[in-house]
Order: sequence, then structure tokens, then C-alpha cells
Amino acid sequence: MTLLAVTNLSVRYGKNIALQNMNLSLSAREIVTIVGPNGSGKTTLFKAIIGSTPLSSGKVELKPDIKIGYVPQQLNIDASLPITVERFFKLAQKIDDDSYEKALEIMSSKELLNSQMSSLSGGELQRVLLSRALIDKPDLLLLDEATRGLDQPGAAAFYRKIESIRNETGCAILMISHDL
Repeated sequence: MTLLAVTNLSVRYGKNIALQNMNLSLSAREIVTIVGPNGSGKTTLFKAIIGSTPLSSGKVELKPDIKIGYVPQQLNIDASLPITVERFFKLAQKIDDDSYEKALEIMSSKELLNSQMSSLSGGELQRVLLSRALIDKPDLLLLDEATRGLDQPGAAAFYRKIESIRNETGCAILMISHDL
């Protein structure tokens, strides 16, 4: 079943072309990685998919009632704000304790629950963000530069975990990366 279909998508910011005639189709249980240099329109594609940037032409079609989990490229947290991982999970919506604890458990990160967000390493932060994206059991998981800042063993472990998540949940995964 097709979850996402991008057809002849173009996005412009003023005179600058961010994407031109992009086509992409993603079905359930697929894992696709888009690789390209900085400034090549990868994040713009994600913004078009989630509807946060206007399309210049083309279309983005999503399966009706699709649930999308999104892990941003970076999360800027003011180090002076005392926010724990648990509080971070509760910011956006009402989430019962079992939901976020189970999501953290899937990412082997339950021990981070009472840690300050600002004190997390790059790998720990990525695991927390991915856990947050998994809470609503998404059909499609969007990962924007999810291995940025991870060393090679950390990135390899992250990719193994992504495959495990796909196998366990059946979700499709679309990742973008500046390199592999």
C-alpha cells in the first residue's frame, strides 16, 4: 500500500529553487534514504511532506489518516532551561506514562527519563527524539539527518535499531543524510 506519493514536486523560496520535479513513492515497511549535500533540498522535501512549506508545483499525497513520526535534524534547547526527558515528552500533548516509557524502552533509553535534555550526548538525544516520534505508532517515520553527530559505531547501531523498528511496527521509514 502506498503511504506517500510525491509527484513533480517543486519548491521555490523567492528566486531560489529548492526542489524541482521531485518524484518519490513510499510503501508500508519500506526504508528509503535520500543522500545529498547540504542545501540540496532534503529538509525542504520533509517540510513539503508534513505541510509546513508551500509547494510551487506538483503534489504530495498521503494515505488518509496516516500517522507521521518526525525526528528533526536538530533540537535547540536552551541549556539554562531545566527540562528533563520526561518533561520533554509531556510538552506537546497529553501522554500517559506507559506510552513514553515503552517508547524509551524500545530505544534502550529508559535510564534517560530523569536526565536533563541539555546534558544528553548526540546519540542519547537522537534516541530520545526517535522515542518521541514512536509514541503515536506512526505509519511513516521521517528522520532528518538522524545520525548527525554520531560516530561510525553509533550510526551503525542506529541503523540496526531503525531496521528493528520497521520489523516490529511495520512502519515505512524515510531518512535523509548528507552522507553514508
